[in-house]
Amino acid sequence: MKILNLYDGGWAANCYILIDEPSGECAIIDPSVDISRIETKIKELNLSVKYILLTHGHFDHMLTLEEVRNLTKAPVCIHKSDAPALTNPDISYFRHFAGTDTVFENAEILLSDNDDITLGKSHIKVMHTPGHTFGSVTYIIDDIMITGDTLFAGDIGRYDLYGGDYLELRKSLAKIASLEGDYRIFPGHGNSSRLSKEKKENIYLKQSDI
Repeated sequence: MKILNLYDGGWAANCYILIDEPSGECAIIDPSVDISRIETKIKELNLSVKYILLTHGHFDHMLTLEEVRNLTKAPVCIHKSDAPALTNPDISYFRHFAGTDTVFENAEILLSDNDDITLGKSHIKVMHTPGHTFGSVTYIIDDIMITGDTLFAGDIGRYDLYGGDYLELRKSLAKIASLEGDYRIFPGHGNSSRLSKEKKENIYLKQSDI
């Protein structure tokens, strides 16, 4: 399994392409960069986009969502608790932070905890990790963990917006910290890390024992 980060500045959100190399199938995760960059990379690597996966429903993680959906015809997947963000610019914070009333079509697939998404011959596990939003999720595949705004390198996401809850976030962090194995962490913002490093150095993960 290969993962590419198409980060290009802007609102500083990471946009990932998760690739099952044997099959050429891929998933676009948090489409937040210019559609031309995504299209170029898909064509360059001859990829078939099977899913558009959202880690949560905040505007900066889905700036080019509809463009990617129109280009690829792939289904949009979001946790059921964050689904309202697609059609409500107050919940997505498009109105508050971007000054627009941007809304999208409903998601084709609503996710729940422990759902299994097939990509080629690989399987993506959906882990519900609320606290940043009601429906924040972490995607786990092989040794890769895509944490959205739940867990960053050395930090955690904010919990003061709609759907945020510090105690829920702490529980989610404890859930992540309890996993065995040294996962590569790819967060919604900032640099990648490793679970072993975060367990040793990230104060929030060291204290996530509730």
